[in-house]
Amino acid sequence: MELTEEAKAFLKRTGETSLGTQKSVKKIFQLTECSDQQLNAPSYRGSSGMFYVTQSSCEIVDELGRPNLWGKCHRQIWYSKNGYEREPIDSIGLRRMSYGVYIEDALQDNWKKGGIYVQNNIKIRAHEYNVSGEIDAIVFDHEANHPVIVEVKSGYGYTFNKNVFGKSNHLYQSGFPHRDYIMQVMWYLHLRKPIEKIHGDSPYALLYYIDRSDCRDKQFAIELSDGYTGRPAVMNQYGIEITPNPAYKIDNRACVRDVEIRPVQGITMERIIQRFASLSLKLESDEPPEREFYLRFPDEMAEDMFETGVLSRSKWNEHQKDKSAPVGDWKCLYCSFSASCYPEGVDTDLSADTNLANRLVRLTTQEGEQFIQTGKLPTVA
Repeated sequence: MELTEEAKAFLKRTGETSLGTQKSVKKIFQLTECSDQQLNAPSYRGSSGMFYVTQSSCEIVDELGRPNLWGKCHRQIWYSKNGYEREPIDSIGLRRMSYGVYIEDALQDNWKKGGIYVQNNIKIRAHEYNVSGEIDAIVFDHEANHPVIVEVKSGYGYTFNKNVFGKSNHLYQSGFPHRDYIMQVMWYLHLRKPIEKIHGDSPYALLYYIDRSDCRDKQFAIELSDGYTGRPAVMNQYGIEITPNPAYKIDNRACVRDVEIRPVQGITMERIIQRFASLSLKLESDEPPEREFYLRFPDEMAEDMFETGVLSRSKWNEHQKDKSAPVGDWKCLYCSFSASCYPEGVDTDLSADTNLANRLVRLTTQEGEQFIQTGKLPTVA
């Protein structure tokens, strides 16, 4: 596009030479550019060769009776261990990830001033499971006279508010922690005996959340049913266990199908450990394990999710209007290896992924118990 003489004169007066460019009149240090370069600099952090607690996963039956998976996809870990190329993260994404560290540092300074700080960044290793992790902090409850393990998390946006603070959440109206983080804390509770030898008994741990957008905070307490093993009991700030809303169908107008609401079945420390054992075997193979999440939900599953109020109307409409739209599990949508895992996109052949097909059903509570007892998902006819 040719500029008029009047436009050229205006650009000259403002220091610009053309549309979209600006003439430099003084050399200024580009701190933003240097900061981005450092964010994108190669990391030389060594690996212990152990699994991380953040790679935990567990096959469960969810609150609506659907067989599902909490945590990391084994196929994703296989791609990572075998050196497959990741989709790059831009500077904005890397900066968002760094905010968690900044928040932890600020909180620890605050806890020190408050006289409750004990220790931070405590490394734990369980060689019998080949698993390691790092506890964010330990604080001390002077009134109850015992230490408390703390895991700090932060986030923002609609989904974060819905999950953590319960906004428009008909299943957990007061909010509920992210499932992956629950398993992470379960490991800290399972392996806390060396910490207790030094600091005293620590009966539960806290998941402490901060909303980056408005700085609200919230905490959840987690304990294991058998002390160091068993299922997790997730409690609010008053020590009351949080359970799914039995009136879900009444409170959620989007739910038009009959649903049997129940606590999640199958989430135990023992089953998480078993999944790590199966992961070790899968990583010995030259072929990736089965897919564990959908890039695009099958039609019948998407319809059931929409009519039980799990899939939003906007996502349902997108699923119906565009047969190539990746309306599926968010863990697929944001996976760094999505292109390798689904080389043909939503048209990738999934016939060999038998476990995925089992997610098409919803089970009764009794059927869910049978799944937990046998360790096998029901066969779809």
